[in-house]
Amino acid sequence: MKPIFAAVCIALSLAGCSTVQQVLPAKDTNPPKALKEFTPTANVRTLWQASTGSTSGKDYVRINPHVDETAVFTASGRSASAWNKSGGRIWLSPVDEDITGGVSGDADSIYFGTGSGSAVALDRQSGKLRWSVRLSSEVLAVSPSSQGVVAFRTSDGALHGISAQTGEIVWQQMRKSPVLSLRGAGVPVLAGNMVIAGFDNGVVTAFDMQSGKPLWEATLSEPQGRSDLDKITDVDGKLKVLGEALFVASYNGKLAGINMRKGSAAWSAPYSSFTGVDADPNGLYTTSAEGDLWKLSPQSGQPMWKMDDLQRRLPTAPTLAGGYVVVGDKDGFIHWVNSDNGHFVARVRGDTAGYTSPPVADGNVVYTLGRSGLLSAFSAQ
Repeated sequence: MKPIFAAVCIALSLAGCSTVQQVLPAKDTNPPKALKEFTPTANVRTLWQASTGSTSGKDYVRINPHVDETAVFTASGRSASAWNKSGGRIWLSPVDEDITGGVSGDADSIYFGTGSGSAVALDRQSGKLRWSVRLSSEVLAVSPSSQGVVAFRTSDGALHGISAQTGEIVWQQMRKSPVLSLRGAGVPVLAGNMVIAGFDNGVVTAFDMQSGKPLWEATLSEPQGRSDLDKITDVDGKLKVLGEALFVASYNGKLAGINMRKGSAAWSAPYSSFTGVDADPNGLYTTSAEGDLWKLSPQSGQPMWKMDDLQRRLPTAPTLAGGYVVVGDKDGFIHWVNSDNGHFVARVRGDTAGYTSPPVADGNVVYTLGRSGLLSAFSAQ
């Protein structure tokens, strides 16, 4: 494949002149909690593993594999790739820039973004370049496509609506970032005609997917404390749409259930998370900044159980799969947890370089992409 990108430094130069500084979440200097021994009650099988051939050495990069009916698509370092669900490689495409956001896809294209601010679409079938467009700064996350538009979230607090067919920038929205914010961003989610994204100033906003018009905005947290670190309020984690409800968490702030018709919080509770949430009608699940795994009531936010066995292990956002809650950790372990009581039911070692992105569920199969570029498929019974 021909080189995709030319070296352009204007966007990076502008970003370097900004007064906004981005940091990684504070790490506890104490050692991680030792893993608890238990008797497995679920049978987890490793279906296959494949090295995607590239590594992300950046702690804040959270690449989410895209899974559709027939294939798994991923990107890391300087390449993107497609794999069939038996672990065979379909295509591998080199990229001239470090990939920092994605992956998303539809019937025609696979979308991702780079640290130099390029939004990229590759042909789903062949991996060949369809289009590339330069945005205002580093791409951190990419939404699913809808109504012919895909939204790219960049590190300067902007959300860009781009034509899925041509790469033309259809609309842009900006939310001012505070002096200090976390490095990273959650994947924007879709609900009807809306694309919903979290921002570094503690708000979550819904936009019309085709026009970019703001539809509503909800504040999850406001700066508090004396230091700039205490005032970080980013909404950076995994968002979850469930019916007419949106569940979302912020750092140093709250976890909330938002009525998407009104854009108002039905309830909020003081949980700090930079990884985000997952939910079904029976429970709302989140990993806290301390590493605790919580189950809350989706209707009220009241706690149902707490599991503290992963403290200081930097667990990923939770993923619901086959009746279990699945999380990865910094040492490369994947944990299956009983969603009813919060007890471990299975554990496997995947990518020893660790995980920053949550597992992706496809029925009872769970896909994970580790920091070394190892793509794995697991099933649990």
